[in-house]
Amino acid sequence: MTMPVPPHMSFNKNLALGLAALLALAPGTAGAGGTRTFRVGDYDDFDAGEAEGAAIEGSGKVTVGLVPARGEVKAAASVFTCLADGKDRAAAYLGTADAAAVQRVKVAGKESTPQADKLAELPGAVVSALAQLPGGDLVAATLPGGTIHRIDARGKVSEFAALKVDQIWALVPHEGRLLVGTGPKGELFSLDLQGKDPKVVLDSDEKDILAVLPVGKEVVVGTSPGAKLLQVASAVDGELLHDFSGDEVRALALVDGGLVAAVNDFSDRGLSSVQALTKTLNRTSLIGQAPEGSLDATGPGAPQSSADLFFVALGPGRDLARAAEATWETWLHRDKQYFTALLAASGGKAPEVLVASSHQGKVYRVRGRRDVATVADFEERQATALCRLGDGAVLAAAGDGAAVYRLAAAPAQKARYRTKVFDARQPSAFGAVYLRGAGSLSLRARSGPSEAPDKRWSEWKPVALKKEGDALTGALALPVRRFVELEVTLAPGGELRDLQLFYAPENLAPLVASIDVARPDFDLEDDDEPDPKLTIKWKAEARDDDELVYEVRVRPEGGDDRQWISLNGPDPVTKKEYKWDLASVPDGVYEAQVIASDEPSNGVARAARDEVVSAPFVIDHKRPAIENVKVAGRTITGTAVDEGGYVHDVAFSVDGGPFRAASPSDGLFDTGREGFQLVLPEPLAPGKHRVVLRARDSFGNLGTLAVIADK
Repeated sequence: MTMPVPPHMSFNKNLALGLAALLALAPGTAGAGGTRTFRVGDYDDFDAGEAEGAAIEGSGKVTVGLVPARGEVKAAASVFTCLADGKDRAAAYLGTADAAAVQRVKVAGKESTPQADKLAELPGAVVSALAQLPGGDLVAATLPGGTIHRIDARGKVSEFAALKVDQIWALVPHEGRLLVGTGPKGELFSLDLQGKDPKVVLDSDEKDILAVLPVGKEVVVGTSPGAKLLQVASAVDGELLHDFSGDEVRALALVDGGLVAAVNDFSDRGLSSVQALTKTLNRTSLIGQAPEGSLDATGPGAPQSSADLFFVALGPGRDLARAAEATWETWLHRDKQYFTALLAASGGKAPEVLVASSHQGKVYRVRGRRDVATVADFEERQATALCRLGDGAVLAAAGDGAAVYRLAAAPAQKARYRTKVFDARQPSAFGAVYLRGAGSLSLRARSGPSEAPDKRWSEWKPVALKKEGDALTGALALPVRRFVELEVTLAPGGELRDLQLFYAPENLAPLVASIDVARPDFDLEDDDEPDPKLTIKWKAEARDDDELVYEVRVRPEGGDDRQWISLNGPDPVTKKEYKWDLASVPDGVYEAQVIASDEPSNGVARAARDEVVSAPFVIDHKRPAIENVKVAGRTITGTAVDEGGYVHDVAFSVDGGPFRAASPSDGLFDTGREGFQLVLPEPLAPGKHRVVLRARDSFGNLGTLAVIADK
């Protein structure tokens, strides 16, 4: 059968012109020829990378900063706690993990390296809390268990107290007594300074008391797993000040004007930051419980976490009631990490707090919700504890590699900023890079096949830069790979404000999954034939986020490629649906084809396409016939016949009234030849009545016949 081409149809030769026209009108989100960009331009972008000797400022730039002085902590896997020595302005104490021990740190000068020496070994796996008694002796809690040890200046260890608890998380002197935050029953104990007279001053419905903070004569605590802020009150279960959305209040701090809380939220509800940090050694249990999560909340398959720093203004009198009444502001939010410690600054022009994080050993300086900076980025995975010496110096402890740092120890001679590893999602050609900033900047780059750089990655390759407008620009000469990383070095006075890299991924062809050809829609109540349009729908996806356009073609079943006819002509289809007007299309069996192209994103030369052919389908304009009609009083029988498909329904109308359904003789309308029967409804006046019989086929075509019934 030869199918004539209707005037509105044209062949595929016009598709290229149509695609070009569409491309000219399409938004340039991807860039010409599939070009894309990686950009680092604000604080969050910069903070996703790593800095060495550099400060990442909240305004969205990297500058040369101060280099922390690093001191190694030997014979330990991690440092868990830090406590300034109240008797020596230049000394502090560290509690370690692996073999529980207390080490004394001495900082001789402003730029000197902290020196750590072991003071005492303790039973247990982790020193979870430290405090200093008025005479200078230390008290230290270890995990697992409820023992508090006393350590004198010579390192002699004795038992201070033994509580019937599984974990001790906090030791805080207050009002001539020692407060002890414990788990797993969420109890806060008070002991005298000889370790006697234990009293439960708070018995919460929480599991762990993680943070204990005196506010004048009052005391507030942070809990897990409910992330509650409680005030110790006359009622033994305390007074609820705030219920945060999260799993734990990990740390609390007083700043000028208010209260700051570090709140962590874990996807694994059994995990907390203190549990994660005590799993450094991969032991079965370091806290008397089976492991419930992973140390690294950012690793593949690990529980995900997020961290928030909240602030509430308490007013000049530090009115704790405001913590329950006033709005808490979000000062800092970070995904895929958790906060471990807080340290409030003093004497500044604005409230300021340092925040230690599990992510890449980072320490943040926060001065309100609009002033955030990354002031330290350690080589160890976690920053675990913070303390301020009597001379004002700040020490930060590191975990997953035991170390202690004196922050802001000396001006950096140069600073290095390394971007996060960018994922192009396909092997890609990397092109021009633009740096905007000030001072002397240099650049190198590398590419590789894996998200974590390994020996399969290329060597670092320097990139020659030249001035172009307000930017430095150069071209990367890297192997075609999926992942890329950039490193910028800043000389003193240098500043990096923006980085942009252009790349072109190998083009992935689109995927057309299926085609569905639907007959014209109609309802049984419809009295007229449907609009003669056939709907062709398809499922398609761009696997690399390219913009897609489509061509829809048809041909007679079994035809060759020369018989394909484009339905959309020069105008590409942008939706996943096309309505084909069948008014001038001859009857027959046809096939449809959908061709998807990603030309709008890639241009003619790089465009890829995919195509799928539908199952054969019928186009039928023939009206069904009504034959062998017999009238016997009120009963009428007959046969409906359709040559192109099957009989869909038979209906009748009496004397111009509404159509009513007739019944198939065999109970089903499912073939091209169907007997039917009907009984005229009562009441009917005696005499002759005109009955119109109507048969409809599966395409909605109608055939009618009028008969006379005599009652």
